[in-house]
Amino acid sequence: MATVHLFATLRPLAGGNSTVHAEGSTLREVVEDLERQFPALRGRIIDDGGVRPEIFLAVGSTEAFGLSDTVTDDSEIHILAAIAGGS
Repeated sequence: MATVHLFATLRPLAGGNSTVHAEGSTLREVVEDLERQFPALRGRIIDDGGVRPEIFLAVGSTEAFGLSDTVTDDSEIHILAAIAGGS
């Protein structure tokens, strides 16, 4: 199972856990497994349009650009708050 690291505002929705494990061979499958395990997460990471704009996903140290990105059992997935800014 992949290891998933959750940012602070999602932790209460996942039983207070900062790190959880989820099954799947793609990011979409992993998020769907998280939603199955923790129903309060449903719709908070992805919605009908894909990854919600306030969410940033990475597999290891690489930004994920789509929910079809491949995940392996030893993957570390980071679900973070997207940060925008600059001038």
